Formats: sequence, structure tokens, C-alpha cells
Amino acid sequence: MLPFAKITTNPEVMKYIGMGGLWGVPQATEVVTKRIKQGSERGYCMWAVELIETGALIGHCGVQWLGDTGEIEIGWMLDRPHWGKGLATEAAKAVLAYAMGDLGFKRIVAITHAENRASSKIMEKIGMHYEKTIEWKGLEGILFYVIETL
Repeated sequence: MLPFAKITTNPEVMKYIGMGGLWGVPQATEVVTKRIKQGSERGYCMWAVELIETGALIGHCGVQWLGDTGEIEIGWMLDRPHWGKGLATEAAKAVLAYAMGDLGFKRIVAITHAENRASSKIMEKIGMHYEKTIEWKGLEGILFYVIETL
């Protein structure tokens, strides 16, 4: 099985990703293929997050377009055994520095379900601030965070 699909078939991991559904092998393969294409065309996408010690895939982190909003979104997802170790924060800080430095983005946003306090805390740790609560793809109570350079 595709290592990414092992992560995306875990209900705990996927609870707050998109609409909360699981991604099987076909969807996970499609997502990886799309991200490789985006990275090649744009120079950014959701990149693989691997453990330094073993090279094992443990999730993803990166930037991408946030639907039709015109905003650039930072996002992350880690496999359950790697939660609570600061790895998502470490990855998000590195991505944010690259996106705002090398890529030159002046504004980056992030969204999360209001119940997903772990992601909200990461957003705050990397310097983002809460801007508003929105409806996203029919879901109410989605928190919208932002960071901007002057």
C-alpha cells in the first residue's frame, strides 16, 4: 500500500481534513500525483514530511491555493503516532519561512475546524492570528487564521 494511503485511511488523522472522509489508495495516489504536478509547475505544494532518523513518511506540510479564494493556505497533516511531539510546528515554521522568504508570499492563511484545538495552537505558535470564523464548503464554524508581512 502507498505509504501516504496508510496515513489517509486513519479516521483519527482524517477527522478534520477536508470533509473528514478517508482517502483510499486511489484517492491518495491521485492527491500525491496532483501535488507532484503542482510542485513542478508552481514551485510549491504540500510536501512530504519524513523522519530525519529513518526517512519514513509521516505526513505532509506545505502551501497551496485555498480553493477559489485567491489566498495561499498553509496546511499540515501527520500520522497519529507523531502527534504532540512538535513535529507539525517544526514543519510549519520551515514552510512558512520558505513561503514568505524564497517564494515571496506576503499573506498566508490557514483554516481549521473550531474543535481542532491542536491545529489552532500550531497556527498561533507559528505567528498566525485568528481573523474570523467562516463557512467552508458547507461546513460551519471554520476558523480562519492569517499571517502577513508588512
